Amino acid sequence: MKKTIELPVEIGTVVYEEDFPRYPQRVIGYRIGRMMGEDEEDFNEENELDELYMEIEGCGMFGSFRASSFGKSIFLTSEEAERAASSD
Repeated sequence: MKKTIELPVEIGTVVYEEDFPRYPQRVIGYRIGRMMGEDEEDFNEENELDELYMEIEGCGMFGSFRASSFGKSIFLTSEEAERAASSD
């Protein structure tokens, strides 16, 4: 049985993080399982092995986020990210 994964945005899309809403970051890929830079011995047991992660980079920062956080803490515009940051 084949599974189709639906990605929230295309690779290369510029996104904005709630914690850094003024800094554009580019989606550089997706992965399933451990987050980027996380060694096996550091693997957080809360992370699901089959969960989809979005890899982003920009302004000297790199990060991994659950793809399910798109629209919650990762946004297409800086305005959306700033609104989310100010509502916390």
